[in-house]
Amino acid sequence: MAAAPKPQEPRWVGWQTVRTESASARIVDQVWTALFRGELKPGDYLGSEVQLARKLGVSRVPVRDAFRTLQALGVIDVKVGARGGARIAAGDPNRFASALAVQLKLIGISVEEMIDAQIAVEVVAAELAAKRATAADVTRLRNLNEELQAYKTSSPQFTEKAMRFHETLIEAAHNRALSAQFKALRTVLEPVYAQHISAGVVKRVVGWNKQLIESIAAADTARAGALMRRRLEIIRARQLMKAVD
Repeated sequence: MAAAPKPQEPRWVGWQTVRTESASARIVDQVWTALFRGELKPGDYLGSEVQLARKLGVSRVPVRDAFRTLQALGVIDVKVGARGGARIAAGDPNRFASALAVQLKLIGISVEEMIDAQIAVEVVAAELAAKRATAADVTRLRNLNEELQAYKTSSPQFTEKAMRFHETLIEAAHNRALSAQFKALRTVLEPVYAQHISAGVVKRVVGWNKQLIESIAAADTARAGALMRRRLEIIRARQLMKAVD
């Protein structure tokens, strides 16, 4: 008969005894603090409910509650079974983007606030793309713009593809923080842009995209940033006028 697998030992040893009345919150706080101090990294094993309850001098209930909170925050993954327990999760920018988009919607973010944030993210991204974009990045942007040019009039499908162009441009900046922020913004911006469509939009968007692509291909950082800022400020002014109407 095969021997039972040896229980895993937690790799992090920085636990402090917690008071029962606030045990769950204190456990969460310890893990959170340790993560940002660099004491914990993705894949590190924190232990099972039983191990941590014993180590911290509490029942399994507050440990279980802490696991649920940390799991909801995306900090840990929990596996059940004989070799189960909690590990620090791998990063997932898409999870962050989805959560941020929900919170932006729930707080009732205004059109003005959304476009202000878009300007802040995309101007920097355009400048970085001019420095960092690869030939493959530029090809993807050109291909998307050609697809946009095929539309005879603006439509929700056109808006979706136009926003994909913006997302691809930000990916060309090769900055994961900017990409995650824009994905969240895109979720709340796209329905707003899709409400206000006209036949003249296609021509303007395609022409602007061409200028932007060429500035990125030429590694012209200043021009790329200026083009993006000017275009988004025009969009901002038009959207705010429509909001008033």
